Amino acid sequence: MLQNYIKIAWRNLWKNKTFSSINIFGLAIGIAGALLIGFHIRHELSYDKGFSKADRIYRITFESTGADSRHWAATPPPLGPALHQQFPQIEQSVRLHRLFPYQLLSHTGPKGEVKRFEEKGGLFANADVITMFDLAFVSGNAKTALTEANAIVVTEEMAAKYFGKTDPLGKIIIDDRNKLPLKVTGVIKAFDFPTHLHFDYLVSIPTIDRYLDKRSMENIDWSGFYHYVMLRKDASKEKLEAGFPSFATKFYAPLGESESQILATRHLHLQPIKDIHLHSKLEKDMSTNSDITYVYIFAMAALFILLVATINFINISTALAFNRMKEIGLRKVVGATRTQLIRQFLSESFIVTLLASSLSALLFKLSIPFYTNLAGEGFAFSDVLTLPNLATLVLLMLIVAFFAGLYPAWFVARFNPVVSLKGKRMLGQSVNIVRKGLIVFQFVVSVFMIFSTIIVYRQMQLFHNRNLGFDKDQVISITMYNQMWEKFGALTDQMTKNPAIAAFATTSTLPGERFGSYPASPLHRATGESIPDGSRVLWSDEKLFSALGVKLKEGRAFYKQFPKIDNPEFILNEAAVKSYRLKNPVGETFVVGADTGTVVGVVKDFNFASLHSKVEPLVIQYNPYWANYMLVKVRGDQVSQTLEFLKKQVNTLSPSSKFTYSFLDENLEKLYASENRMGQVFNGFAGLAILISCLGLFGLSAYSAKLRTKEVGVRKVLGASVGSVTFLLSKDFILLVAVAVVISLPVAWWVMEKWLDSFAYRISVSWDVFLLAGISAMLLALVTISFQSVKTALINPVKNLKVD
Repeated sequence: MLQNYIKIAWRNLWKNKTFSSINIFGLAIGIAGALLIGFHIRHELSYDKGFSKADRIYRITFESTGADSRHWAATPPPLGPALHQQFPQIEQSVRLHRLFPYQLLSHTGPKGEVKRFEEKGGLFANADVITMFDLAFVSGNAKTALTEANAIVVTEEMAAKYFGKTDPLGKIIIDDRNKLPLKVTGVIKAFDFPTHLHFDYLVSIPTIDRYLDKRSMENIDWSGFYHYVMLRKDASKEKLEAGFPSFATKFYAPLGESESQILATRHLHLQPIKDIHLHSKLEKDMSTNSDITYVYIFAMAALFILLVATINFINISTALAFNRMKEIGLRKVVGATRTQLIRQFLSESFIVTLLASSLSALLFKLSIPFYTNLAGEGFAFSDVLTLPNLATLVLLMLIVAFFAGLYPAWFVARFNPVVSLKGKRMLGQSVNIVRKGLIVFQFVVSVFMIFSTIIVYRQMQLFHNRNLGFDKDQVISITMYNQMWEKFGALTDQMTKNPAIAAFATTSTLPGERFGSYPASPLHRATGESIPDGSRVLWSDEKLFSALGVKLKEGRAFYKQFPKIDNPEFILNEAAVKSYRLKNPVGETFVVGADTGTVVGVVKDFNFASLHSKVEPLVIQYNPYWANYMLVKVRGDQVSQTLEFLKKQVNTLSPSSKFTYSFLDENLEKLYASENRMGQVFNGFAGLAILISCLGLFGLSAYSAKLRTKEVGVRKVLGASVGSVTFLLSKDFILLVAVAVVISLPVAWWVMEKWLDSFAYRISVSWDVFLLAGISAMLLALVTISFQSVKTALINPVKNLKVD
């Protein structure tokens, strides 16, 4: 029986090659697209789950509430050890501290050759990091690698960069910033699973005394460390957190706050490590994280793509079923039951799905490089060839085959044998309603995708093109190392003589980087006035505003005091003036950290951070000594020549340093890398959904035109024009697409409004987006339908009338 089913199925597929190809290709695209999305979602959900003890590992976070509410991923240096000592439920604790983001490390080879690199991925870590996070040692003693001072553990990649194929154990890497020799005590493998922990090397905690003083290490009001704890197997997260308030009152008591103040404003939390990537948007987070919302979006996209592909199959299969009415009638007359007919057509559905799944595997493999290019991360085809993945693919194939074939099988099994043997088409009202409803659903999805794609594109354009309040174009950022400061005067003298350089300035932080939050407030405040105790702070020289084109609102810019700063001066942005409730800010006495000085000016708000958030209060202090970068504004098209000039000057004046640079506008673009990737991937899958919908519409319009071939011939003989015949064959489908546009646009608008509300700066959804999405959908449908309609209308009527 099964052999007979397969033989009949193959004959029907071969007999209707065009429609079979549409069915198979449409299903293949749908399954391949769903697989890609599935792997993307699995990748996002797998962050930090590769740690063997992930279920017991938590990060300690700190939430401050009040006038300056923030939730911090980083916490005070003594917090982790204090918690470990206080709570027996904690089995292990790890504390990490990020080294200065631009370290200059070097190694001198046996022949005196120096390899010097700028490193950004270094962390201080205590020895428990090795066992808590399952660090796999290639060489070195895992038990002692991070116990001694001046010890460094490097990844295999970093070891190869400095030492080539030579054994790195015992070799010395020099921290050029601090003139500190670090002994390589271990080489570890990089994590083979996604994680928020990104580092190239670890320096032992005992070494930190050379970088931070005792006062900093004991500071309970500085969020500078990342603390992780691993609970004992029998410990409860809830019970541990329940003890945090009483712990906090003792821990923060030295700050002089009352118990009620501490409990009202300072809160400690346990954050599961597996939640960090998709559920963490905290201040000073260790890395840029994603969002669970995007997982939901892509899951819906996968479902829509599969639904649209399945609908294609259902519509074309039910349409083709009318060609087999005599066959079905004859089978029923000779005794075939409804169950047998359903089984036969389901088996045919399984065969088509099997062919489509085979093709989808090929499409999936071919699309991996394109997906990797769009998403910025990917996987190998070999990753798919595991037993769980293959089992999932088989299950997906069975589900698609069952639901795609169920309605056509049930529909065919209901044929009346007497009517079927006469070859009459039973176009019942219910069949028409179902088919039209499915076409409308397909294009509801397509219009939704088109509308969403336009909105995502325009929001990304806002990020890229918005006036940030400063000039970001043709600005080069040079990292200033200690050795370069020694020749700073000579370097600036040479730059002043170069006509290609319009301006230059020094700054502690680049726009787009995280601006640190520090204690900052007016010296005098009204009694009971609730104002923040801190603000974002930037240190710079007197040239910063002219180099970046930042506009003063009132007051003046800084006076040059370098090399001796006698009078601390501050400039506030408009947000800071509002936050501190200053009516006459210029001349106000202000305190930042240990410095007390005068506010000399106010600048208009400019977006020094990402457009994901509103402009925050910013205090700019005159202090070139705290600068980490030099900004160079270049005239005209002389960027490449200026770079060569700067490189030559740095290498000549400071040969033991390293010339590293970046472009300010490119740095700012990286702030939106996550949204850019999401938009590109979404656009790709939206294109798949639209393509599948158009394939289905093409198949149905082709079948409809075929059924009306004789009618077209008669009409043409009676004088009908090609245009009128084309309109006749197309109007029903165009009407269905129009209905889909009307249904989809309000839904798409509501969903995208919700998405846009998550951005501090967002576009407005104007009427032209509705118009563009609607017209695009109608044009796509018209082009798809018209191809077959025009082709049928152009056939010689004599040939049309000869069709059986």
